[in-house]
Amino acid sequence: MPALELPFAAVSHNPVVVGLSVLAIAAQVVLGILVLLALLALVLPTARELLVDVRDGWLRGKELWLAWIVAAVATLGSLYFSEILHFIPCRMCWFQRIAMYPLAVVLLVGALRRDARSAVQFAFVFPIAGAIASIYHIYIENNPGAESASCKVGVPCSVKWIDQFGYITIPTLCLTAFALIGALLAFAWSRREAAAATA
Repeated sequence: MPALELPFAAVSHNPVVVGLSVLAIAAQVVLGILVLLALLALVLPTARELLVDVRDGWLRGKELWLAWIVAAVATLGSLYFSEILHFIPCRMCWFQRIAMYPLAVVLLVGALRRDARSAVQFAFVFPIAGAIASIYHIYIENNPGAESASCKVGVPCSVKWIDQFGYITIPTLCLTAFALIGALLAFAWSRREAAAATA
């Protein structure tokens, strides 16, 4: 099979690619802060109070809507890559799409119904499965020799269609989206648990 000609110069300046990459970095910073607060909350009551303030003050019950926005942007971004930029999805990309696309529907229905319990119960498995697929895909991108034979059929999974800021690739964008959705679902569930405890 001939080597794929990737238009990195054209793609690296594409405003959608740059915009999604910047959003991913911003989300990674937020996730890093949340993880640090969660770890500190295990030993410091102040950190636990900060997490409650984030949930009750900043998010104010909008977790499902924010998670839906993340899923919708990720879904539209993947369609932009394949339908506008004509990037051919590899096998691992399809697994990540299979995990992301239903989230756009499930989270929208949950947000419209204001039903955090059902939304989290139906949605929580998708970010976990998608994150696992994304992590494996990132591993394959960085270790092409580990690519299985099924990943070499069609477009190899080791192809980096984009490479922004030295590490942002399509599976990195996916992993960031899955992690952010997972964090928002955790906040939605903890809000529900807190409401049940006070009732």
